[in-house]
Amino acid sequence: MTTEESISLTASQQAVVDLPWHTKVLVNAAAGTGKTTTLVRRIEHLVQEEELQVADILVLSFSRAAVRELSERLVQAGTVARRVRAQTFDSWATSVLYQEDPQRTDLSSVSYDQRIKMAAEVVERGVVEESERGEPQHVVVDEIQDLVGVRRDLVEAVLDRFRHSGFTVVGDVAQSIYSFQVSDPVARAGETGRFFDWLRASFPDELVEHTLDVNFRARTPEARAALGLGPRLQRMRTDADAVDLLRELSSLLSGVPSFGSLEDRFVQDSLREAEGTTAILCQDNAQVLALSAELDKHSISHQVKRGAHDRAAPPWLAALLEVVFDGKITEREFRDATERFEKTVSQPPAFAWRSLRRVAHAPGNRLDLFALRRAIVEERLPDDLTALVAHRLTVSTVHRVKGMEFDRVLFVEGSRVLRDVDDVQAAARLQYVAMTRPRLDLYRLDTPKTWMYRKANLLPSRAERWYLSYQKAQCNGIEVLDFDAVPARSSDSIEVEPAAIQKYLREQVSCGDLMEFRKLHDLPMAVDETPEYGLFHDGVRVGEASQQFRRDLRRLIGGRERDVWPISIEGMRVDAMHTTARRAGANAQPRLAEGDIWLMPRLGGIGRIIWCARVETREGTIQQ
Repeated sequence: MTTEESISLTASQQAVVDLPWHTKVLVNAAAGTGKTTTLVRRIEHLVQEEELQVADILVLSFSRAAVRELSERLVQAGTVARRVRAQTFDSWATSVLYQEDPQRTDLSSVSYDQRIKMAAEVVERGVVEESERGEPQHVVVDEIQDLVGVRRDLVEAVLDRFRHSGFTVVGDVAQSIYSFQVSDPVARAGETGRFFDWLRASFPDELVEHTLDVNFRARTPEARAALGLGPRLQRMRTDADAVDLLRELSSLLSGVPSFGSLEDRFVQDSLREAEGTTAILCQDNAQVLALSAELDKHSISHQVKRGAHDRAAPPWLAALLEVVFDGKITEREFRDATERFEKTVSQPPAFAWRSLRRVAHAPGNRLDLFALRRAIVEERLPDDLTALVAHRLTVSTVHRVKGMEFDRVLFVEGSRVLRDVDDVQAAARLQYVAMTRPRLDLYRLDTPKTWMYRKANLLPSRAERWYLSYQKAQCNGIEVLDFDAVPARSSDSIEVEPAAIQKYLREQVSCGDLMEFRKLHDLPMAVDETPEYGLFHDGVRVGEASQQFRRDLRRLIGGRERDVWPISIEGMRVDAMHTTARRAGANAQPRLAEGDIWLMPRLGGIGRIIWCARVETREGTIQQ
């Protein structure tokens, strides 16, 4: 393994690393220029040479994947800097709200955007200075080009509040692709580069700017194809500039090889057998759903990249809390317990131990299991634990792989002509980001048919998910989301045995397995809901559909006086297993022992809506 110490820095990287702790520095880092290595060595310098305490350094990034990589690289460095905690903006905002009121119980129903807005107000009230950690002496912020809306407001509040602190902020305007999160078109147009402008205006005499100027990622001509357009994208200000750049990017893309169609057996075998990492990058979620369904049809294992707010507690936590139910345990007891299910623990035991103690520490270097349960319920687990382990084949929109890199990238071209593109500047930056993700190979992939995939948020009775429709005003399938599967509960007619279900999920269910929702009765749970649906795996009931899923299904199938309901929703697959807890306002769920901590599958894909029972006969399958 390459250690951080063995990596030689360029002159531009070293210049950033060696700056004093009180320096306010903006680092312009184009794609693949060693940003993470520079940040790791910068943090080491702050601790070892500038003698800042670990608690004096606040490190914020956009995604859990970036936080996990940064945390693991700090651990690999083998210095005291490994104790510096990197967090997403969402996670840090939540922790700030708990600093103000450790006993608050209202956050489970509050969106992440609202939490961030609340946290900015808490920062301005001086709560951070009064906390145990106190005012940070140095703030590190990654991916600043994507600070828009409330996240930009939060970081501006932090840097403005702690004006005597130093900061190291890193980004690249050419890769700014998240302005779409701002709903107002006028405000959206002004978001790109706005944080850079704020920095220069707010710290005119103190701000130091550096540029990382050597690309370490791209190793082939195909992977380097778009890099030369980066400086022009950084300077882009008008739609006319964007049109020219988009045409040049499209011309460059047309010159790379076509990978073909997923219907081609050679293509299928290549995806199954290829070494290294591959990403299929799509323009929108309809393409993601369509291509994921194709991969499933051909039994090609893959992972769909989730959104930035996705937080999945690792499955081994449920096993740990079942084996060691209560009390406070030592690191040796933790290691002994996790040895029983070590194959499911994706982090080194020492790394996992340190991460858990950040939210559940007890005196004497012990872990407080009650505090750990509460952290799971309140979704306060460290970001480096909730990031999913990377799969060798990832299917994603371009937005969701921001900051990531792969050995091979297959880019799905859009089907719209240039005149139909709503925001040509955003489209140019998006294509640039996609074309600068590969280390080795860049290919074009045939565009899948997506006319039947529709956005439910465009309907009169809107729902925040996609659905499948082959005819107008008809719903043939529904997208399943992260937490649509919840623990099963007992009823007057059905007795649930939690321990038996947990054992079955642990031993019999794997990623990629098929799941289905089956109607349990015909009585709607509320006027805006369907009846209950149980979650089944190979005929065994392992959970049920969430209240939100029942509401969205009710909206999509329509009919005010409906008395006929789908008998099942089929074809969903297990994306991952995760540890979950009973949520306020959600289905009344049974208690597993006393903990309310469950192992559950996370579902993905489009579930096909089945209205009639199928009966197998000698002549074939018939519906009745």
